[in-house]
Amino acid sequence: MSIFKRTILRIAALLLIFGVMFGILVLNGSISIGAQVDAVTKATGDIVYADDIDGSFTVLINKDMHKDAEALAEWITFFSGGEVGVIFEDVTCYVASNDPSGLEAAESFQSRLPENQLMIKTVPSGMLVDKAAHGVFDVIVLSDPIADTIGADKLFDIDTIEVIHI
Repeated sequence: MSIFKRTILRIAALLLIFGVMFGILVLNGSISIGAQVDAVTKATGDIVYADDIDGSFTVLINKDMHKDAEALAEWITFFSGGEVGVIFEDVTCYVASNDPSGLEAAESFQSRLPENQLMIKTVPSGMLVDKAAHGVFDVIVLSDPIADTIGADKLFDIDTIEVIHI
């Protein structure tokens, strides 16, 4: 068999493998074909802003993670529902895994920022309290019922935590 035929067979085999893998990803919903993407904010669609969310929430910001006072003030304004300019910091937002309302609020905040600027991580509520008590977090969003359940009020007096009630 000539080198040309072998090369064509190898290319065809690779295309077949990648085609099958792509098809599986599309069927599983990992890749969406035809989705409109906005390069500035995020995928377009139904965007819910903090003012539109039902319920009361508590946002905890770790001041030790935000040494720049100006950026910290902008994050406080942002999480309080105010308008801010461009914030040149990325944040990781922790939400209790048993807190769907808190997750909805975090996703609302995420929708107001450029893509990948706010990364959301869900963790068990006990681990969330531990992270907060030891200062191993950036931002935590809790619905008030979950905050009451896990005893988040004991975290409010820690000097390195900025507490915002919305």
